[in-house]
Amino acid sequence: MAWRAVLRTFTAMALCLVLALQAFPQTGGFGNIGPSKGEVVGIIAGAAVGIVVAGYLIYRGTHKRASIQGCVSSDQNGLRLSNEKDKKTYVLAGVSGTRQSGRRVSLSGRKTKDSVGRLTFQVQKLAKDYGACQP
Repeated sequence: MAWRAVLRTFTAMALCLVLALQAFPQTGGFGNIGPSKGEVVGIIAGAAVGIVVAGYLIYRGTHKRASIQGCVSSDQNGLRLSNEKDKKTYVLAGVSGTRQSGRRVSLSGRKTKDSVGRLTFQVQKLAKDYGACQP
């Protein structure tokens, strides 16, 4: 997955910053040369926060919810949706009873399998309602 590569890259960068802390020169009797320890710690802490925030934003951008689109139908087990992309039928979970069968919709959520092995789609949001299904 792309987010694992990003995480490895940011971890390596953070490790390099921590190891660079040891490279600052030790001064003898000539006074302080370079930044103080507090400044170095502040720079490293700021860089670490920046790396974490950038990694999270990249992960969030690459980690998207599943989306299915098709016509909703009902049977004795509840509502089903025939996905137009992969031609598979999903049992809809997390859908309120107010949804009517015979509607063409786009849903976002998570694809799973139930205990029997049926494909289910845990609906998180109705993305779009296209109206009645066309025969």
